[in-house]
Amino acid sequence: MVTFLIVGLLSLLLTGLPIAIGMMIVGVIYLIKQKLPLMLVAQFMTEGAMIYVLIAIPLYLFAAALMNEAGMSHRIIRLCNAAIGHVRGGLALVNVLASMIFAGMSGEAVADTAGIGSVLIPAMEKEGYDKNFAAAITVSSAVIGPIIPPSVPMIICAALASTSVGRMFVGGIIPGILFGLLLMALGYAISVRRHYPTHLKAPVGELWAAFKGSVLGLLTIVIILGGIFSGMFTPIEAAGIAVIYSFLIGWLVYRSLDLKKLPKISLDVAVTTGVIMFIIALARFYNFILTREQIPQRVLAFLMGLSNDPLTIMVIITIGLFILGCFLSTTPALMLVVPVILPLVSQAGYNLVHFFVVVTLALLLGTLTPPVGINLYLVSTISGVPTSKLLRELIPFYVVLIAVIFMAILAPWIVTWPGDLFYRR
Repeated sequence: MVTFLIVGLLSLLLTGLPIAIGMMIVGVIYLIKQKLPLMLVAQFMTEGAMIYVLIAIPLYLFAAALMNEAGMSHRIIRLCNAAIGHVRGGLALVNVLASMIFAGMSGEAVADTAGIGSVLIPAMEKEGYDKNFAAAITVSSAVIGPIIPPSVPMIICAALASTSVGRMFVGGIIPGILFGLLLMALGYAISVRRHYPTHLKAPVGELWAAFKGSVLGLLTIVIILGGIFSGMFTPIEAAGIAVIYSFLIGWLVYRSLDLKKLPKISLDVAVTTGVIMFIIALARFYNFILTREQIPQRVLAFLMGLSNDPLTIMVIITIGLFILGCFLSTTPALMLVVPVILPLVSQAGYNLVHFFVVVTLALLLGTLTPPVGINLYLVSTISGVPTSKLLRELIPFYVVLIAVIFMAILAPWIVTWPGDLFYRR
């Protein structure tokens, strides 16, 4: 049955069937073969969807949608351009810096790609940048969205691993900043080599005007992270406050939020949330079957047979996650991986936050790789750059992300120190 559960699911995925449907089909066949009641499907789906912290997901998605609709990404881009646009390859650096700022507001790579990419890719092309490069740095910097808190994938991972959402959030701060700085260094180096344009330094008055125009949007970061780290409210409450704040700023202050579009925004968020929750619910059912067949224990025994060194095992798992991320998007991959490796993490004595932040980072590489890299295809659509050309341009950006992941593996304090600082008792 173990072979059937794994090979059967992979075979269905290769046909293009959504992973949630594949898990349901394989799971139902398993129940029938084992003569178990089919009501177990509903029972475990309900259990999987009733994880309290998952309430934050639609709220952060809604907040990100409101920010984009209100034009906050445009204001952030204007501020970044005024601050560093005069450096060689300035728009490339603006792209990354704007993503780092927007990451602290939305927690969503797709929102970042759509909001910032739709503005900066045409602007970079107009200024003389290669379109391939503009698309590559845009989609790479968008990965920062789920790393710097808040982060929807880290909420899912924390819920599955029964660990602190707040510690997972702050665990991504240093890796996210490192990734952003290395991307800026890479973007600058490429810009110098290709002789991309530079501009005169913006006057102080323009910089001040750009700051004033975006300061209310930037306060979203202070409200979300400051409230969580100070203990004033939980990550879920922070998500709700972010929605209310984004709505009020966009509608009453910026006056750029069209209320007629709220039903469409709400519907889009509802559909995305429904897809995520459907996957989570069915993954709980499928994980019950994997546990019943003792697959986590077999995986643990296999890895322990390869090496007794925790660092070596972590590197092996990370490489496996890189490969898995190419075939599954982040949420389904987390749903499959976390319950399977959780016993290993517990038995081997890993720090839960460190281990699962690394897991999340490793799976984010899948958002940039075919065949299911949603951000890859989104930026290809926005820019008009064929996926094949975009992939070639992305090679050095892959190297940067992988380097940051291995930094986090080899230096655990990068992930754990902020949590120890903010959550010291």
